[in-house]
Order: sequence, then C-alpha cells, then structure tokens
Amino acid sequence: MNAKHIASTVAAVVVVVAACSSSGPEGGPVAGAADTHCSLPDGGSRSQPVSQASCSLPPGADAGTTDYGDTMYNSEADDDDCKYHVKWTATAIRENSNVTFTTVATNKSTGAPATAANVDLEIFLNTMHPAPNTSVKTTEGPPGTYQTGPVQFDAKGQWTVRFHLFETCADVAPDSPHGHAAFFVDVP
Repeated sequence: MNAKHIASTVAAVVVVVAACSSSGPEGGPVAGAADTHCSLPDGGSRSQPVSQASCSLPPGADAGTTDYGDTMYNSEADDDDCKYHVKWTATAIRENSNVTFTTVATNKSTGAPATAANVDLEIFLNTMHPAPNTSVKTTEGPPGTYQTGPVQFDAKGQWTVRFHLFETCADVAPDSPHGHAAFFVDVP
C-alpha cells in the first residue's frame, strides 16, 4: 500500500467513526418562559373536558382545518386546547442519530392518564424541511406514557416537535379528544 492510499483509508475511517459516534453534545428542549396559555387571572388553570363521543364527525360535517397554538419552550406544558398536560423526555438528541421520545399525557379535567392517545409526532426544522421518514412506531405503557421512535434530526438547528394525541379523532367539537402540543428542540 502506498502512503496516499493509506491516508485516504484513514480519512474514510475517521468520517465513518465520526458519523456513527454516540458522543458529543446532546440537544434537548429549548429553555424559555413557561407557557401560560391555559392560566386564569386568579391563578387557576383552564381545562377543556373531552368526550369520546365527539371523536367522530356527524354525517355531512366538514373536518375543517386545525389551528395550532404557539410552539412552546421547555419540556412540559398544556396542549393547544387545554385538554391535556404534556411532558416529554428523549434519548440523546444528536444530528443523524436515532432518538426515542417518551411522552406522558394527563387529562387536565380529571388528572387521569390520557390512555389510548396513540401519540404521533410531527417534526420539522422549517416548512420546507421535515424530519426524514424512519418508520416511527408508538407504544403505550404504563397508561398515559408513550414511547415514540426512532426519529432522526438530519440537520443542526432549532426544530419543532408537535405531539399529536388522538390524531384519528375529528378536531371539530370543542370536547373532541384530538389534541396537540408543539415544543422547540435544539439539535447541536
């Protein structure tokens, strides 16, 4: 082997090791002001009860469009419609690495775990850059706690991760179980 061939082989190995490395800085929730969109002036908290009966559209009804609330900071807040309290953690968040999110969803009206919510994630860096498809799956256990992954972030930056709950329910009636909460996530 000549020196040029050895140098190119070593360079290729360094690139592969760097790409597969599980070390380096980890990302996570972007710190900021706590969300208060469900707060009441008296210090209490607004909550919207849900009903499974409102999951289906009545015959001839239009599903309309979904309005999303603001993307939030930190790793815990109420969903857009004040139906659920959502907390999340994740395995090490690094560019081009598999990440699994753990989501705990609690019904704000009852305090009970939001069971059978089948949490789905919508992840994007901007409107033109969604996260790559990684055959994401969600499992529940214990009740109201969801493991969703693997997902990947294929670029550095401040991403948005929107947690959808009861995504198959129509989001028409105010008491529909359908809900969502979005958070900023930093990928170093």
